[in-house]
Amino acid sequence: MEIIEVPIEEEVKQAYIDYAMSVIVGRAIPDVRDGLKPVQRRILYSMWQMGLLPNKNFVKSARIVGTVLGYYHPHGDQAVYEALVRMAQDFNMRYPLIIGQGNFGSIDGDPPAAMRYTEAKLSQAALYMLEELEEDTVDFVLNFDGTTTEPEVLPSKFPNLLCNGTIGIAVGLATSIPPHNLREVAQALIELAKDPQITTQKIMEYIKAPDFPTGGIVENRDELLEYYEKGKGYVRVRAKMHVEKVHGGRERIVITEIPYQVNKAELIKRIAELVREGKIKEISDIRDESDKEGISIVIELKKDADSQKVIEKLLKNTALRKNFPLNFVVLVDGEPKQVGIKELLQEFLRHRLDVILRRSKYHLKHTRERLHVVEGLLVALQNIDNVIQDIRSSKDTQEAREKLTKKYNLTATQANAVLDMRLQRLTSLERDKLEKEREELKSKEEYYQKLVTSEEERIKVFIEEMEALIKEFPSPRKTFVEGLEGKHKSESLVVVIYADGQILPLENIQEEKEVVNILSVPVDDVLFLVSNMGRVYWVAGTQALQGSRVSLKDPDEVIVGGFLRSSAQDRLIIATANGYIKKIPLADFEFKAQGVSIIKLSDEKDRVVKILQSPEEGHLLIYTHRGKVLRINISDIPPAGVGSRGVIGIKLEDKDAVKGIRALKDEEYLLIVTAKGGVKKISQREIPLRTRGTKGVSVISRLDSLVDIIPVRDAVELMVITQSGKVFYDRIFQKDMLLSKVDDPAKKRWQMEQGDSIVRVVVK
Repeated sequence: MEIIEVPIEEEVKQAYIDYAMSVIVGRAIPDVRDGLKPVQRRILYSMWQMGLLPNKNFVKSARIVGTVLGYYHPHGDQAVYEALVRMAQDFNMRYPLIIGQGNFGSIDGDPPAAMRYTEAKLSQAALYMLEELEEDTVDFVLNFDGTTTEPEVLPSKFPNLLCNGTIGIAVGLATSIPPHNLREVAQALIELAKDPQITTQKIMEYIKAPDFPTGGIVENRDELLEYYEKGKGYVRVRAKMHVEKVHGGRERIVITEIPYQVNKAELIKRIAELVREGKIKEISDIRDESDKEGISIVIELKKDADSQKVIEKLLKNTALRKNFPLNFVVLVDGEPKQVGIKELLQEFLRHRLDVILRRSKYHLKHTRERLHVVEGLLVALQNIDNVIQDIRSSKDTQEAREKLTKKYNLTATQANAVLDMRLQRLTSLERDKLEKEREELKSKEEYYQKLVTSEEERIKVFIEEMEALIKEFPSPRKTFVEGLEGKHKSESLVVVIYADGQILPLENIQEEKEVVNILSVPVDDVLFLVSNMGRVYWVAGTQALQGSRVSLKDPDEVIVGGFLRSSAQDRLIIATANGYIKKIPLADFEFKAQGVSIIKLSDEKDRVVKILQSPEEGHLLIYTHRGKVLRINISDIPPAGVGSRGVIGIKLEDKDAVKGIRALKDEEYLLIVTAKGGVKKISQREIPLRTRGTKGVSVISRLDSLVDIIPVRDAVELMVITQSGKVFYDRIFQKDMLLSKVDDPAKKRWQMEQGDSIVRVVVK
């Protein structure tokens, strides 16, 4: 054995470089294409091989870890389990790649249960990263002991790197990529595919800022362009909080979202330390009211404390404001490289176009192989009597194969298919099926050939895939971006309020759910929601803008209305099914505990059906299911306190109930909408002005029922929902509708299937 002498400093230097590259490539830095580190890729691949799909049963995490260790990752079991756990934590991953069952840790820093107690399976996002593996889309390499193979990278239709982000520390290198919103990333990829010359500035019109799973508010939007351009910088995030007034003139601060990767328990501990040390003297109490619905850290302030000054101290001295580093270091062609956001997107696009090309070649090959077989079967069926005779007269399979290839000009593959053909396929019906299959295969062959030869066609497929992802994952942005629409507190967004307590931006409207109201909510305002049980819930404007949900306390409870703190005047008018109405001072709604009942009902079966802001003067319409309508002066309704059930608004007939109420202006006409799809316009003067507590006039046929009455001055946009879930969008111009009398029939406007009916109308 030859001994080669090498200076020790050179040997140490080379060994260190080898070690550093091993850590960089093998552990810490993600691949730019699928955004995964080797251990993450191996976990997902193992779970996919084990069949742990989203629609399948969970299995023990210990079994998954054992499979990963045994076949692909010869390292410690705890390292594998920690990686598995992180991919299941919704406070770490914007789009978790694993669905966990059991204790997977918490935002308070609580550790997960041991792997023998927890269970897991793949999420839908992970499935989109794996599903094309069997179509020769990526290269496979030998595992650590050469007994099997593993994918070098995943096909990754889901843009995981930017959507979930990553953090890693290697030898002399570190990476830190924050999570982003899938809708924004997919849209940016679509625009990049259409225009390769797109600038980073244009990209950031789509990718507005990071979108952390824990929410928060991005403060330095104006600086992000420079950081995203060079792939290095930071994003400054602060917690979402608001101030509530409580009895006795005191205030309290409620923190509802904290910066990404901040330990909630440690945060509360730090605030308590500041109070004990006398650095923040204005705080009298702090408590954690967080539950499964979200974070709620309540900070009680002393009387006469300045809440804004306390907030400034908290932001300065705690992790309620945090700088998250941006350091876009990734593996590009196996080498670590610092890139900007455009190059990240370009590399993903390049990867996906390569996957689509390889997938198309794979399908083209298999389509041609099947077409070749089908054409051979059809030749045999056209000469079936002679073919049968030739096969019967052959002494063995080899002789039969030779006869078929020579006599009918078939290939060996086609001849084998004919010999394997069952007798049942000799029917004319089977021949028709084969001819139909041949035409379909020719069409597929043409399609795949076009994809193989044309990058333009592959780009079209990529765009279609991204558009499909946007529909599959329509999650609204969780992190609010300060200064995105302007630097004033008057920033607002139109949101949809649903009966189940969910609030979503209008762009994410879900038509299958019952819409209660559509409102424009300013960021610095508060949205109050009232339920049919008389309970009141509230949501800070910043939460409403990003999508939120209140936790209703009863299975039969639904939201019936909402209003803004700033736009509501002195009182609200509340109507109940039993015909009672009352005006309640707005101050009675001021930040009660969530779900507190402050509207007294007439009896246990009574329910709140409608709320509206009370004008100082004017008229109020009260209308019932059976089409009875009463018009009264708003001034006739006396103010009522929380403990009062109010006064009788309309006298009801047997088995009738109040449907709703509307405030009127003198210049408005009324659109009557019925369950059978009828609409008519009447003058409000057709409804006589009466005193409260009297019966109304009938405005519809006894064979129909009243759905809604909509005041209209010029035009109104409606979303009309039927019992079967069908939705009609309609704009009705007042001038185009003839004026009717109260007893005129409503004319059918929306064509519905027999048995269907209108159940609600939403004014957009």
